[in-house]
Amino acid sequence: MKQWGLMLAKVGVIIGIYFAWFFTALYIFNHFIYQDNAWFQQNTLIFIVFNDIVSFPLMYLALKYIFKVNIFQAARYRKMGGRALVLSLVVGLGAGLFTVAFAQWPGIQSELVQFNVLFDYLYRVEWYVFLLFLLLGNIYKETLFRGVLLNAFRGVLPLFISIVLQGILYGVLFFTGDIPLSIYGFLGAVIFALIYVWFDSIWAPIAAQVACQGIQYILWHSGPKTDNLAVLTTGMAISLIIIVIGIFLAKREVRNTSTQQGAINL
Repeated sequence: MKQWGLMLAKVGVIIGIYFAWFFTALYIFNHFIYQDNAWFQQNTLIFIVFNDIVSFPLMYLALKYIFKVNIFQAARYRKMGGRALVLSLVVGLGAGLFTVAFAQWPGIQSELVQFNVLFDYLYRVEWYVFLLFLLLGNIYKETLFRGVLLNAFRGVLPLFISIVLQGILYGVLFFTGDIPLSIYGFLGAVIFALIYVWFDSIWAPIAAQVACQGIQYILWHSGPKTDNLAVLTTGMAISLIIIVIGIFLAKREVRNTSTQQGAINL
């Protein structure tokens, strides 16, 4: 029971800080920072960057002084091998290509599904704003969901259930009220959680996210646009193959490493 109480307390505090600061930052941004000019209209993503820059230290301090936990150790900020890094990038690249093709389907283009709204918000920004988001945002996001919440769950729950729970939280917290986007976020969170657990380093999902969102940004600005279902289906199929091959090779890499070291294969 003590472990359960500690887990619930940790999750509650972290999520509480997440929402408390998010709405505080939103108020500050809207009332004191945001200006109705062309730059802010294009670069509203700067709010997320602002939010993440402050959120990470708040999470660090909460874990250190309330739970006596070093966030960098708990989240597994560990060196990755070259093969692990490449496989993480491959999985992220496949996920990004799949999303770009999927988002161009005619049915997904409707106002009922907010993929285009999301992508416009994320990718219309200047490259330097997006670069800040790509690096700082993903370090914060992966530390929060994979490094803190997933590890809190897996301390008392089976790994499979822990991965599912962190995926649900990821979808709900990032895409509140939008079911299609929440499902999209859940599936991505599960994939990134798997490579995090297998490679036992927070840099694995960070690398995957950078590859995923980086290719989306490039294709949003300079990639081909089409509503041809045959082309889109082919693109999605190729992307899925890339993801499956990347995950298969990642799993095999972990199995081989664990066998050599005599470790337990997760």
